[in-house]
Amino acid sequence: MVKEYKGHKFKSGKFVTPFNELLTQLGKEEQWYLGRLPEYMWLALIFDSHPREKAMILIQDILQELNKFLPDTIMQPKISYILQLNEEKQQDFYQYLSSKIEKSVLSPLTIIITYSISRPFSKYFSNKDEGIEDKISKLESTIQTFSSQHSEQTTDIRYLVFYYIQLRNKIIMPEDQSELINQYPDLTHNNHLMPLIRPMVRNLEMMSTNFEENPNITYLEMFWERMSELTDCELFSVQFEIEDALDKKTALENCYKELKYFTDLFHTVSPLDHKMLVLLGLSTFSYKRFLELIEHNLYNTITGRNVVRSLIENYIMMKYLILRESEKPNIWEEYQYYGLGQFKLITERYEDTGDVYPNSHVEYKYLSLIVEEYKGKDFIDMDLNYFDRHNIKTKAEMVGESNLYKHLYDYDSIYEHGLWGAIRESSLLKCNTASHQFHCVPDIENQQKLKSVWHDCHLLMQKTLNILKELYGYPSHLEVKGK
Repeated sequence: MVKEYKGHKFKSGKFVTPFNELLTQLGKEEQWYLGRLPEYMWLALIFDSHPREKAMILIQDILQELNKFLPDTIMQPKISYILQLNEEKQQDFYQYLSSKIEKSVLSPLTIIITYSISRPFSKYFSNKDEGIEDKISKLESTIQTFSSQHSEQTTDIRYLVFYYIQLRNKIIMPEDQSELINQYPDLTHNNHLMPLIRPMVRNLEMMSTNFEENPNITYLEMFWERMSELTDCELFSVQFEIEDALDKKTALENCYKELKYFTDLFHTVSPLDHKMLVLLGLSTFSYKRFLELIEHNLYNTITGRNVVRSLIENYIMMKYLILRESEKPNIWEEYQYYGLGQFKLITERYEDTGDVYPNSHVEYKYLSLIVEEYKGKDFIDMDLNYFDRHNIKTKAEMVGESNLYKHLYDYDSIYEHGLWGAIRESSLLKCNTASHQFHCVPDIENQQKLKSVWHDCHLLMQKTLNILKELYGYPSHLEVKGK
């Protein structure tokens, strides 16, 4: 049975969030930051220019006046709806607005709502004493302040939006809920009732999106496009400690010494032992990945994560083969010919199509020699299933290494397959410019360094070598003290 994670339900191969179980996902134009904040920037600018208590009273008065101008079918105090009024009505409303606030308060919006968009808005709120850089800076800081849909300041704006909807007499609520909501503007945010009221406010404002048929895409696109053009990217990367290679050399030497002991043992005692050959082969493959990690300083890189994944898979396979040996004594030969069958499949395709990539890194003729090293290829099957019919997750569970799979292997597999989470963490820098929608920019200068894989790789190499020690023994006088 598949485990549920914090209420997520497993359906059709994916964990579905509790919210998506109940709701359809909000479209981009309906999200607070991308689709609603630009429409309420005029309220945010007014709110941000006054102390909270005064701002709440002031904006409620303004919204009561706006209620006289917008058509009855309009349920939200969006700037795009105000701009759709004829010039005479716009002028009357802006004249009233000018009696309540300084023109400098809404002046920043004139770089978005230019003369060609609205002559009345430009007439009443253009401020020649304020430079364009100051206007851009004010808009940017306001977007930053109100970008989080759950912040106290944003909840204040969302309350005011809901207040306007109430003026339209379209909301019916239980009396106790209505009493709580109506207390909102008179309470400070540290009041004990606020943790209860704020979520109610946010939910009610979000429900208001149901009152309109379609968001004004034209205005939203214009807002974000102009803000993006007027501001520069402010990129940042997450930095982790860069590994010091001084103690790595000693660890590598210890691994080499231990692996050499078992290699010499194989040469002198069991040169034809398939089991020992397979286990040493897997261990040596892991050692060479470990060697590459250290020699090329790959600790904080994408490739380092591929190394971890490889070491985990080899380690789990070693334990799995040992586990299954009692039931399938020839599993060691099966494992070898399963792998050779994968090589045979590559060479067969080559023979079918010819040299499609003449300068590739695949040496097909050499692979053919490896395939037929001990047995003619006509006697080697090509198995397209997982080895022994179990995937790596099942093998990990069978050998008691589920945690390695769940906490490390699955993460590193995301890197191996180039899925978006890995791309986002390793190859994209975050832009901290709010007007750029906090977008991402490709890290072509390689500024982002990932967290080091050293400790995981070192641990996995020790685990791998411990398997050999448990099976074949290891002289105590050769053990490194304090390792």
